[in-house]
Amino acid sequence: MVSRPDGGEPLRITVKAMQVLLVLVEQRGTVVARSTLLERVWPDTMPTDDVVTQAVAQLRKAFGDDRDAPRYIETIAKAGYRLIAEAQWLAEDVDPVAPALAPRAAASLPQPDHDAGEGADVPAPAAEPRRAPRIAWPILALAAAALLTVVLALSKRSVVDAAPIEEQAGPQSAAPDVAYRAITSTPGQERLPALSPDGETVAFARTGAQGEGSSLMLQSVAQVSARSLTAPGPGHSDVMPVWSRDGARIAFVRVSQGDCRVMVVAAAGGEPREAGPCLRQAYSMFDWTPDGRGIVMGGLRAPEDASAPLQRLDLASGRWQALEYGIADGDVDLMPRYSPDGRWLAFRRNLSLADLWLMPAAGGTPRRLTHLGGDIRGWDWLPDGSGLVFSHVTSEAGLYLYRLADGSIEPLPTLSTGNAVHPDLAARAWSMVFEIDQSRSGLFRVRIDGDAREPPIEPVFESSGVDMLPAVSPDGRTLAFISDRTMAVQLWLGEVGQPATLRAIEGLRPVPRHLPVWSSDGRTLLVLGKTAGGDRLFEVDVGGGVQWLDVPDAHPVFAAYTGDPDRLLVGVDGGQGRIRLVLYTRGDWREIASVDDVAVARYDATGGDIYFTRPSKVGLWRADPALREIARVSADDPTPQHYRHWGVFGGRLFYNGPGGGCATSWRPLLEAGSAGACVSRDGGAIAGSPSVDGAGEWLYLGLPMSQNIDIGWAALPQGLRVPR
Repeated sequence: MVSRPDGGEPLRITVKAMQVLLVLVEQRGTVVARSTLLERVWPDTMPTDDVVTQAVAQLRKAFGDDRDAPRYIETIAKAGYRLIAEAQWLAEDVDPVAPALAPRAAASLPQPDHDAGEGADVPAPAAEPRRAPRIAWPILALAAAALLTVVLALSKRSVVDAAPIEEQAGPQSAAPDVAYRAITSTPGQERLPALSPDGETVAFARTGAQGEGSSLMLQSVAQVSARSLTAPGPGHSDVMPVWSRDGARIAFVRVSQGDCRVMVVAAAGGEPREAGPCLRQAYSMFDWTPDGRGIVMGGLRAPEDASAPLQRLDLASGRWQALEYGIADGDVDLMPRYSPDGRWLAFRRNLSLADLWLMPAAGGTPRRLTHLGGDIRGWDWLPDGSGLVFSHVTSEAGLYLYRLADGSIEPLPTLSTGNAVHPDLAARAWSMVFEIDQSRSGLFRVRIDGDAREPPIEPVFESSGVDMLPAVSPDGRTLAFISDRTMAVQLWLGEVGQPATLRAIEGLRPVPRHLPVWSSDGRTLLVLGKTAGGDRLFEVDVGGGVQWLDVPDAHPVFAAYTGDPDRLLVGVDGGQGRIRLVLYTRGDWREIASVDDVAVARYDATGGDIYFTRPSKVGLWRADPALREIARVSADDPTPQHYRHWGVFGGRLFYNGPGGGCATSWRPLLEAGSAGACVSRDGGAIAGSPSVDGAGEWLYLGLPMSQNIDIGWAALPQGLRVPR
């Protein structure tokens, strides 16, 4: 237990956080190295360094401390931590320290939603051992009847508002009781539901029976027949409905080949009217302004802009104008939502490493709410404005509650089947709707060394689960991929054409964001894996064994081998959701060079060059092996939404995103006259999944097998409400 001098209730912390605190108290005023804390608190175990970070973050949250202006625990860069507050011991009868919560069981792999990223507390995988001799622990007896309560006193310390979450690796705490039910169950896709302000009616986009576009439907929140709201006509699709605050109108987006329009229709029905063009002919989730005279939407960065701020479309004039508020160079803001009282505007900042931010509705300096650096797929306000419900994708997708009062995050119950994404809450009723994604994907390959415009597709390693991100070895014999076929997300290896050789790699829980990366000799793989302290980089020996690579940065996002076995490329998160590409030496992890604002990078073994995309700019860039000379080599593809839909082999660049009426294409880049081929007209490739064998004969990729998405509904219990 931790008692604060402000007289508040004692706060429970985990056993490990208490033990870290006791070591700091024992050595108050001196710097305690992270290695010392690992040896004292985690003896005879194999934790990552991030367990120390999480323990300190929990202590800071309990004390209301600020990492940048500390009053209790000071971080000493590259050295450790120091307790700077006065401390004294008081013998007192208190309750035992609460044990840490058990991690949630893995669910099926979520299907990628365009391109986004992933953090949750999971058991640390078996990795390179970090063992220390057992040290006696004479200070703490957790089971004793009388425990020591640590009272940290600062003179004249005032009570402050709850600080935002610091160094947060993922959602945590216990799950409130929420009962879900499906309100649609037809085959196909019902997507992006929006709940009316009174909570009685849901609007959603339904894809046609043959996958030929979508129209908007209205339905009460029960298993009843839906009725059509719009009829967009051949070649058009209506998507992304959003109710006005008075419930009288619904804004949506109408798209066709090469065109995109914002439309408004009366909720009672009738002919929609055009409100204006989409933002730079692209669209994302949006919201009505509180006065009902405009909508606010996020978008991609224009070539001449340093960042991508939220923009307002004036419904009377049809003109877009950027909102004025604090935004740093390189940031991309999306998914804006006004609070129920109209005073606040929250939004998602950045693409693959996203977090939720909050600012006054009139503008100002945004405040970061979450420290997830992951894949946030939709969110909305609680009706009383006390918190948010959001969907966060790690190895599984789940719904979470964020409370503004204290920055705590609580997981909502998991679904019995499928993944819950894109929640939408009623403005005046305690209920929500969401997508129930039960889609499946499989592994396929297609010949690309011929002239066929639509070459035949061959399945590889069929299963009833979600298989994705196939990476073929340089010799074309072995395929590595990520799958939940055992009801747990694992890395799999198998010889192409020989299903009996399939085997899962134990001791590693992979992050399903980027392809596994093969070494040039086909003996090892670089894979991002989940640990209790967040995502870490691992090297997998195909003969057996998993080794944790001690990259100095605690937040690696992707990695790649180079032509020098002593050098690695690693994409690292600098803490603001923006990725820096770093060239390291493996022996001492010395930083040789770096490039800012990178989405994903890949190494070309043939030419020795490094290619990368940027998170908010269209195109492809090339760098020399030392990251000194950088040039833009493609100004057209890929777009930021498809920043993983490309690859390089044998010195050739290719793109496999949508284009020309084809959902999944194969098109060489920078090669005049190369028309490429259409791999799949209906199914878009799973993001990040293109891989080509060393001979340039076969393209391997993940494609959807079935795309069944229903609408779910739930009443929100009293436990989510904050008493006033």
